[in-house]
Amino acid sequence: MTLLLRVCTALLLARPALTGGAMLTGGAMLTGGAMLAAQDQQPAQDTTPPPRYGHFHIGLTIHDNGLSFGNAPRVNGIRLNVQDAELERVNGVNVTLWKPREPLTGTVNGLQVGLLPGSEEVSGIGVGLGGVVGERRLRWISVGGLGVVSNGSLEGLGIGGLGLVANGEIRGFALGGLGTVANGSLTGIGVGGLGTVADRDLTGVAISGLGTVVNRDLSGIALSGLATVANGDLRGVGAGGLATVANGSITGFAFGGLAVVTNGRLAGAGLAGLAVVADREITGLALAGYRVESPRVAGLNIAGLYLETRELEGLSLSAYNRVRGLQRGVAIGIYNSAYVLKGVQLGVLNRAKNNRGIFRILPVLNAHL
Repeated sequence: MTLLLRVCTALLLARPALTGGAMLTGGAMLTGGAMLAAQDQQPAQDTTPPPRYGHFHIGLTIHDNGLSFGNAPRVNGIRLNVQDAELERVNGVNVTLWKPREPLTGTVNGLQVGLLPGSEEVSGIGVGLGGVVGERRLRWISVGGLGVVSNGSLEGLGIGGLGLVANGEIRGFALGGLGTVANGSLTGIGVGGLGTVADRDLTGVAISGLGTVVNRDLSGIALSGLATVANGDLRGVGAGGLATVANGSITGFAFGGLAVVTNGRLAGAGLAGLAVVADREITGLALAGYRVESPRVAGLNIAGLYLETRELEGLSLSAYNRVRGLQRGVAIGIYNSAYVLKGVQLGVLNRAKNNRGIFRILPVLNAHL
């Protein structure tokens, strides 16, 4: 009897525990199933990121037309703000006191004014006490006290107190107090207090206090205090206080205080204080205080001390005219030498290797016609 009571008592005590465990297990299964069902039934969520900055503003506007104070996204009229963020569009006047939050957005059609105003695009007038920044394009007039920067193109008039930089093309007139730089092409007029640089072509006029550098072709006029350099062809006028250099050809007029150098041909005129050098040929006028050197020289050559060429055609005036090939024309100097003379030599001593006997080296005059 005592044993039976103990067994019954144990069963009664154990039942609530078993019942509770079953209830917990069943509840978990039901809850999990309900959650899975709810997930399956949820609609697709909007993945568009919310604005990172608020657009708090006070607007005296009707349908975005009128006067707005604050960070309004769109205004047709006048917009006055402390710091732009996530701007969309202003048609009219946008005045902002401080530099915008990144990334630069929005388009301003009209007037943009501030300490350091910036937007994706400005079509009109941008004026910044510190500078003006455009993410994609600055168009018409851009004036910055320190600088003007466009991460895209600059079109129209751009003036930067220290510098003007466009990571794309410059088309128009660009002036940088220290430098003007186009990481694309420059078409128009570029002026730099120290330098003007075009990473591609320059078509127009470049004026630089120290140097003009064009990484491709230069077509137009380049005037530089120290040097003008074109890594492609130079067509037009190139002048440098020390040198004018083209890794391609020069067609037109080239002046260098010390040297004019081309890795191609010079067609036109090359004037230099010391040397005019062309890797292929010189056609036209070459004038140098010390030396003219090219495989072929055709036209008028004037060198203070030395002409060196494999072929001369025309007239050369130099203290030493050295033609290591064919000379057609006239050489006048102190000493004239030609391997093959088909012309006239006038000088103190004249050598023509294709003449025979005593006629090979003659004083005053030598000729082979």
